[in-house]
Amino acid sequence: MATEMIEQGIVLGVDGGGTNTRCVAIDLQGNVVGEGRAASSNRNSVGDDHARANLYQAIAEALQQAGCQPQAVIAICLGMAGVDRAPEQALVTSWVEQRLPGVRLLLHNDALIALAAGTAGRLYGIVVISGTGMIVYAVNGAGKQQRAGGWGALLGDRGSGYAIAIAALVAIANATDNLGPPTALQPLLLAHLHLATPQALIGWVYNDITWSRFAALAPLVVQCAVEGDTVAQQIIEQAAIDLATAVTAVVQSLGMASEAFPLVLAGGNLRPGLLSDRLCAHLASVVPQASLIQPQIEPALGAALLALQQVRSSI
Repeated sequence: MATEMIEQGIVLGVDGGGTNTRCVAIDLQGNVVGEGRAASSNRNSVGDDHARANLYQAIAEALQQAGCQPQAVIAICLGMAGVDRAPEQALVTSWVEQRLPGVRLLLHNDALIALAAGTAGRLYGIVVISGTGMIVYAVNGAGKQQRAGGWGALLGDRGSGYAIAIAALVAIANATDNLGPPTALQPLLLAHLHLATPQALIGWVYNDITWSRFAALAPLVVQCAVEGDTVAQQIIEQAAIDLATAVTAVVQSLGMASEAFPLVLAGGNLRPGLLSDRLCAHLASVVPQASLIQPQIEPALGAALLALQQVRSSI
């Protein structure tokens, strides 16, 4: 590839999360020149057709904002859930090739681009993500990888926004039936959902079983915990314990307990606040050598930086 083409091209980074898809376009100096957003491109959540359409929409918006045609794209890095197995990788690769034929492609689990966002593009350390779902992903000094979580709402994902919200809804049901203590979660969530009675939750819950719809309630649980509700505090504490347990599992698997490594906290639920504070308290004894990091850039930009590294290494 000619140097002048490299200098004029752009690279793309995509974060295909459970709730949104974000695409960032950067030039070869690392400057952001365009961004695009769409709904979820997690094929396990929305199906292949919607996932592909949302991916294309985010890419198209980023290119439009950058004032570039698809031919200007030199490389793209995608971080997406549900692409850890060969058939899934082949499918998503075919989507990209249809939209951006001939473009250099990197395809990672979405956790790895979140790690890159916290380490300026270095794939080393551990990332803990709690958003709609959850996952802990580790890469040790030898490049060996290990994950815990990421199984989806029905098979686990303890410590996720979905799990936090479901625990709160169950607590409300139990309080209503005198099977559990009263909780301020009840008036708070009912008012938020514009429901008159706890029983009205039945229709709200079963009318539309969408993981992100439930997970959107998690910030209210944190709010209630901060305001002193014991039940909400117990839910947040359990989420922190569950996330710390997943970290312990990957640390033990990769023999990283005595290493000094970056540990990145990512996802909407781990922004600075009660849950991240409680998680850090538990991690202090699990990984005392780790440097806890709150990413200063979005995972999509982390993905773009990985694509840029690949381009630069080929010059």
